[in-house]
Amino acid sequence: MTAGESSTRTGLEGVRVLEIAGGIGPAWAAKLFGDLGADVVRYETDHDIVRDRPHDLFRWLGTSKRSTTTGLDDLLDGADVVLHDLGPTAAAELGVAGDDLLARHPRLVVCALTPFGGVGPYADYAATELNVVHGSTWGNLSPGSSDRADLPPIKAGGSHTSLIAATVAATVALAAFDRADRTGSGEVIDFSVLGAVARMAETSPAGALFGENDASRVGVKSLAPWNVYACEDGLMQFVCVEQAQWESLRRIMGDPEWAQMEIFADNESRRANVDLLDIYLAEWFATQRVDDLYVRGQEARVCVSPVSTMEQLERNAQFVAREFFAEDPDGLKLPGSGFQVDRPWWRLRSVAPARGAHDGATWLPREETAPAASPVAPGSLARPLEGVKVCDFSWIWAGPYCTQLLAHLGADVIRLESPSFLCLFRRLPFPPKGVDLTPDTNGLFQVYNSDKRSLGIDLRNEAAREIIRRMIAWCDVVVENFAVGTLADLGFSVEELRAINPDVIVTSLSGYGQDGPAAGYMAYGPVGGAVAGLYAATGYEGGNPRETGIATGDPTTGLTAAWAVVNAITARCRNGEVARLDVAMVEAIAATTGELWMEYRSTGTPPGPIGNKDPKWAPHSVYRTTGDDEWVSICCTDDTMWQALCSVVDPTLGADPRFATTAARKSAEDALDERIAAWCATRDRWEVTRALQAVGVAAFPSLSPLALWAGEPQMEAIGMIERPEHALTGVRPVPGVPWRLRNTPNGLRRAAPTLGQHTNEVLVDVLGFHPDEVAALAAAGALPTV
Repeated sequence: MTAGESSTRTGLEGVRVLEIAGGIGPAWAAKLFGDLGADVVRYETDHDIVRDRPHDLFRWLGTSKRSTTTGLDDLLDGADVVLHDLGPTAAAELGVAGDDLLARHPRLVVCALTPFGGVGPYADYAATELNVVHGSTWGNLSPGSSDRADLPPIKAGGSHTSLIAATVAATVALAAFDRADRTGSGEVIDFSVLGAVARMAETSPAGALFGENDASRVGVKSLAPWNVYACEDGLMQFVCVEQAQWESLRRIMGDPEWAQMEIFADNESRRANVDLLDIYLAEWFATQRVDDLYVRGQEARVCVSPVSTMEQLERNAQFVAREFFAEDPDGLKLPGSGFQVDRPWWRLRSVAPARGAHDGATWLPREETAPAASPVAPGSLARPLEGVKVCDFSWIWAGPYCTQLLAHLGADVIRLESPSFLCLFRRLPFPPKGVDLTPDTNGLFQVYNSDKRSLGIDLRNEAAREIIRRMIAWCDVVVENFAVGTLADLGFSVEELRAINPDVIVTSLSGYGQDGPAAGYMAYGPVGGAVAGLYAATGYEGGNPRETGIATGDPTTGLTAAWAVVNAITARCRNGEVARLDVAMVEAIAATTGELWMEYRSTGTPPGPIGNKDPKWAPHSVYRTTGDDEWVSICCTDDTMWQALCSVVDPTLGADPRFATTAARKSAEDALDERIAAWCATRDRWEVTRALQAVGVAAFPSLSPLALWAGEPQMEAIGMIERPEHALTGVRPVPGVPWRLRNTPNGLRRAAPTLGQHTNEVLVDVLGFHPDEVAALAAAGALPTV
């Protein structure tokens, strides 16, 4: 359908999703579908972890679903999408192995979200978020810029990384459904959570793959000041990226004598003296009130942000103005959607159901417009988004990560860029080893821009306006992450874009959203975790909140935008609806804090840092092993796993009454950790991992970037290390794609582009300019080169 056609459906209404109960990942992915209108049925199993979590977590993850313990075969007969997290062996035992299902139901999309992927040496390894976070390097790099090498690496509070990985998986599954809805041909998706999380680890993959450098959680940040400071009534984060921001802060402080010292004159000087700088700043921040400084600082273009607890988040003026929080039909307030849309798609349609509340129920009736099922040979289909055209105005990380996901799914992404407004990822110092660093050889840019084309253009040149107009007329999707209002200032507001192309999906990514009192506030990637409440629950137990080593705001915003875009593409195709998408970084992260929110609602106390511990399970920690700064993560989620651990570590543990039950182990967690730590301390991390995994215990090393990316066999097995040929740097390893499709070619299609590499190709072959017109555009300065 196009915008001129109509349907009685809206959003994802009519899409049938079967969730096989298990971990948090498939529960979240299914909730994403359900809250946007899909008919979601949860098939309950003995593998269910979510219902067993503390603080009634399922009341959040179970919205917009029905629940059944019966009729699996009948549900499979009518389903469009199946979501589960079972490994190959367990999936086959339950009868939901992808290839078998597809043979019986050729238009079905089956997505397995497993910790390590369905192939490779770790395919059947047991794992929780703790193990995946540490295996992916996220944990190893956290907390950021620690001065305590003796303390273990830690995970972020809640289940943030599991949720954002599951959002990517949902995006892939929906794109595959959209194709199946058009062609009748389904898909099997082998999705690796480890690969997805590792893929988002900021600059560390580029450092490891291009420079053989190993990032660390220990050390001084690249910018100073950049820290969390205690105010009179709460915590405040300050990230100083530009010298002008430091000068502005000095003025706000009254330009004290100490701030005028030469040792604080520029960023490098401040970094060299950061300990003294933080002492002075801590004294000043202690005299300030959070809300007052937040407004005064932002008005002066100083990037100060509250480190919100769940209680503070609930009353944050921006979240209130944008009505972020929502209520289920019983009136329970819950975190809202990670994106806003000018269509009535998203709502909490029903309360989380009791187990088996809908036994015997069938799928809801719907309009049947899909083509007949069409079996196909493996690898023979086009990629799910092939034919979708994306005009990419974005830069740095959040926007480019969104468009890269779309490109990996087959979309034709054309990136508009100019050397006069050069992307930061083309400028940061990540030279490929043995190659001179230029904007075109930068390894960091290559990591996050594979599978795209590049059009060199000066957006402010009057002659370039016709190029932009033709791009808008050509494309299906516009993605931009400029400061709020910039695209309109260039003469291309949403209304003007739709006047050119009524069917275009306009997607804007920003720190705080396109409206509300904080819409114009500054927000770098680290701000998202602070404002949205993630950092308040991250850190060592009993200590202060800490930042993660990864600025999670950027990838979380990007992948949320990709999910939103694929929803809009699907709704436009099925229902004729054209959407305007508004993705705010702080909302994208806040949408994933449901575990923290439910603890706050349950106890009345905002959760604080607990290190690597879990609210229920023990052991659940990271233990030092032999080797320099080498650690292993270990977790037991049930009594069977606990007894298996005892059989390897110390059989007497299993007979100790202090550790007899899950609750008892949690109560005696410190004593238990001491016993396990002593056993690990004399062993290699991989020795520990293999011994425990052999008996089904969730264990995995906390890997540094170089350890993960420099030939880790699982990464090679699942295609997460690829070697495309770049125009200037040749064949080099870069991160691959964290999913494998049965019916579709896999892997990267092209290396990241040099700036303007495809300018002539796009102008002539795509937009229809005559070569003489291209020459005239170049002469007018509309087509700059590096």
